[in-house]
Amino acid sequence: MRTPDLLDPIARRLLALRTVGRSQWLLRGLGTGATLLALVLTVGPTALLAHSGAVLLALVVGVGLLAQCLRPDTDLGLVPPVALLIALVAQGDTPMLRAGGIGLALLLGHAAFALAATIPVHGELAPSAWRLAARGLVPVLALSAVAAGLVVLLSGVHLGAWMMVIGVLAAIVLFLTVLPRQR
Repeated sequence: MRTPDLLDPIARRLLALRTVGRSQWLLRGLGTGATLLALVLTVGPTALLAHSGAVLLALVVGVGLLAQCLRPDTDLGLVPPVALLIALVAQGDTPMLRAGGIGLALLLGHAAFALAATIPVHGELAPSAWRLAARGLVPVLALSAVAAGLVVLLSGVHLGAWMMVIGVLAAIVLFLTVLPRQR
């Protein structure tokens, strides 16, 4: 194998990275930082490499973030949040403040990567585009705050298994409310 055959594809990929705009790098960095914050809040800063489960979780989140940083619109972007949610469920009882911080970090990371996936890779976003994106995020944050408030209020109430049906219907309504509509 000749050296140019190995180096040329790598050089082309590195040159392609230079064409990515600053807005894209900012959004990808915000998404990565927020997801890493959720990872640290999930396992704890000192327990990140304490046992094999935490190492496996960190590797899964890292690989998913790497894939999402290279291509923000990839379906592998769902891997880090799902892995973190599974880790939270496996931990059992989590304090509400910590769970809220993890949820907010995951929401902000997802919003940053979603915006990075929908805007052009090249060029810069105008201030009006940033304002439009922020206006679109406000209803999502408001609905999330209402849902979090309901969870906190109802956490001490013991309800029957039939409430699962109402919970699923509420999740479907929330999903349909947040979905973009065709124009």
